[in-house]
Amino acid sequence: MERLVDMKLPKAKRGGDTAATPVAQEREYPWGLTLNLESEALDKLGMDELPEIGAEVKLHAVGRVTRIGEAASEGNETRSVEIQIIRLALDVDDDEREFAKGYRGE
Repeated sequence: MERLVDMKLPKAKRGGDTAATPVAQEREYPWGLTLNLESEALDKLGMDELPEIGAEVKLHAVGRVTRIGEAASEGNETRSVEIQIIRLALDVDDDEREFAKGYRGE
């Protein structure tokens, strides 16, 4: 299994979010790491009950690279990869059962 990496931003790089709410909020994680699953997606994943706020869920996904980019300027180099999630499975239980039927190809 791959090593899980904590994606939390260092304090120096955390900024306020003025677009989402009138009160600025410090964001702990980079933009783009949040998945918003609505009713149709939750139904497909077999999530009949919503987990509690703060609960950790197991996530397994397959994504398709949709964009890559590289740019360089004097003293600065950036790289990026955009991935569209095409298959996703979640498990909100603590046991080690298979994440979802879709993972097994059923």
